[in-house]
Amino acid sequence: MGVSDEIFLRIGVKSGGCSGNSYDAVLDDNMQEVDDVYYTEDKLRIVSDKVSSIYLDGLTIDFSDDLIEPGFRLTNANAQGSCGCGSSFSTGDEPNVETSFSV
Repeated sequence: MGVSDEIFLRIGVKSGGCSGNSYDAVLDDNMQEVDDVYYTEDKLRIVSDKVSSIYLDGLTIDFSDDLIEPGFRLTNANAQGSCGCGSSFSTGDEPNVETSFSV
């Protein structure tokens, strides 16, 4: 399965969920003026808008193919709490404005 060189992973934060914030991750090919590329390796690019990136500072993305819970796992250093199912998070203090991702 080929993927266009224009496709990138967009990760954002939107208001919602039990704890106040939810992750939003989609494949996209349309860079916006408010977007920055935060990680690139070979053909992989991770993009976020500048507002979401404040909440994603220090985010670690991992992939697991285990039988119980396969998929991407997001670990956010800014998360002060999360709901029982883990699909939303809250931040206690104002997040750091310098951003970095690790994969």
